[in-house]
Amino acid sequence: MLMLPRALKEHFTTAILRMLRVVVRHLIAQGVTHPAVTQMLKGIYLEVAEAEFALAFKRQTDSRLALMTGLNRKEISRLRRGRKPLKAAVAVEDNLVTHVIGRWMAGPPYAATDGTPRRLPYDTNRAHAASFARLVKDLSVDIPVRSVLDELVRAGVVALLPNGEVELQREAHIPTDDAAAKLTLLGTDTAELFTTIMHNIEHPDAPRLQRKVVYDNIGAAALADIRAAALRTGEEFVRTANALLAAHDRDRNARAAGGQRMRVVLGTYYFEEERAPTPPAQPDKRTGPPGRIRRPR
Repeated sequence: MLMLPRALKEHFTTAILRMLRVVVRHLIAQGVTHPAVTQMLKGIYLEVAEAEFALAFKRQTDSRLALMTGLNRKEISRLRRGRKPLKAAVAVEDNLVTHVIGRWMAGPPYAATDGTPRRLPYDTNRAHAASFARLVKDLSVDIPVRSVLDELVRAGVVALLPNGEVELQREAHIPTDDAAAKLTLLGTDTAELFTTIMHNIEHPDAPRLQRKVVYDNIGAAALADIRAAALRTGEEFVRTANALLAAHDRDRNARAAGGQRMRVVLGTYYFEEERAPTPPAQPDKRTGPPGRIRRPR
């Protein structure tokens, strides 16, 4: 982790302030007060300093932690004594529904090479033929295939068609009625984007993907069409990204490359907000010739 040059630190704090305005607006709306956030920040400063800024072969003392965080030693001692474990987050990415969708869209035999999912027979006697039962068995879950199907139908992820085929109806799993799961994404997704941006600032010679398209004079009447087109474009991107990562995932591909175990994320998003209308140009009310420009002596 590189230290920014002194000249860029003001730019960094200005960017953080701009981001925090959005966070604080929602904190106030949800009744989370300044003292509560302050207490959380103290704990986070201490936790990060201990975990990520330790010196090799040297114990983290209260004095050194105070130097790094700006907290006094008495406060650090109190926080260390009263520390409570964080509540377990809802596992949005690591659940059965997500694994089924990911495997289905990972390419042949359950999807086309571009990740477009195929309709699958529930089961088949043909050796090596694709089926929903084979897909579930590929995941090595200790749950009956029919129970998995029933849960996916209940969640609206798949449909069992009259001809006995199973059709994937949702290519992403964000539980519409599970606010806790969505709030988990608030923590993970924003942290991942922030980390990527900081990586690109600190390591310009090894940039990571970070792109967006912005126009600031779109008529509101066009938004419905844009949202629908953006959703289709996003789904195509997710199919391609899923096929790409699945081809290198060692749980699915025994011939995938070795090395340190890494977690890789490819994402995209859509955002809109109101902008103030552009004021009309004011007519020039001068009737005579323009005045002479006075130059200081």
